[in-house]
Amino acid sequence: MIEFPEYQAAQMLLEKQDIFVAPSEVHGTISGLLACGLSIEEKEYLTLLSDVFNDGQAFSGELKALFAKLYSQVVDGFTDEEFHFELYLPSSDESLTDQANGLVSWVAGFMLGFGLKQKDYGKLSADVKEVIKDFTEISKLDTTFEGGEEDEEALHEIIEYVRVSSLLCFAEMGKEVAPSSTNKKKTLH
Repeated sequence: MIEFPEYQAAQMLLEKQDIFVAPSEVHGTISGLLACGLSIEEKEYLTLLSDVFNDGQAFSGELKALFAKLYSQVVDGFTDEEFHFELYLPSSDESLTDQANGLVSWVAGFMLGFGLKQKDYGKLSADVKEVIKDFTEISKLDTTFEGGEEDEEALHEIIEYVRVSSLLCFAEMGKEVAPSSTNKKKTLH
């Protein structure tokens, strides 16, 4: 299981630096960048995040450390042989509305990151086009929930769909890490 930074602490750090986006949106943006083919070895993501979230200004050391941790977790999740990629969302201790708002922010971030690097939607596969269409609809999700078990199950199904769809995009378009002695991929025969 991925050990994310505490969500509320990450939110307060962003706000303290006058970056008024949700941590889930930052994670979604990084995920979208990598899912559409940003080279994993490059550190271009910091410049792109700075451009969209901080008017091109450099981030503080604290924010760079947070973003580096999130970036590393996205890379690890996308390249994990067991598909342990997870979305960075408010914890299940938070209200369903907070969790749903986090999901909508994550999806909006994914779409932003994907759009920053992917300019030719005509060349996307039918599956990836379907994901982008679905994510567009999810980004418009009504996040007001009664809080019942049915609502909780529905939200978790959407989260799982988004998680698996993100992996699909990375599998089709992402760039793998160069093989090394510590990160070898198994070959299926």
